[in-house]
Amino acid sequence: MRIGKTEWTTSVFPDKASGSFLLPVKAEVRRKEKLAAGQSIRIKLSLDGR
Repeated sequence: MRIGKTEWTTSVFPDKASGSFLLPVKAEVRRKEKLAAGQSIRIKLSLDGR
């Protein structure tokens, strides 16, 4: 996963309530990229074939 210049590994989780998926963003990443709650962002997501 990548936001801006910060890259890390995470998981995507299904959310039954909304019928979509949740993508957790680590606090360290939010600080490095100066993200605020509710802010729209663009991400680069690569799937691991494990």
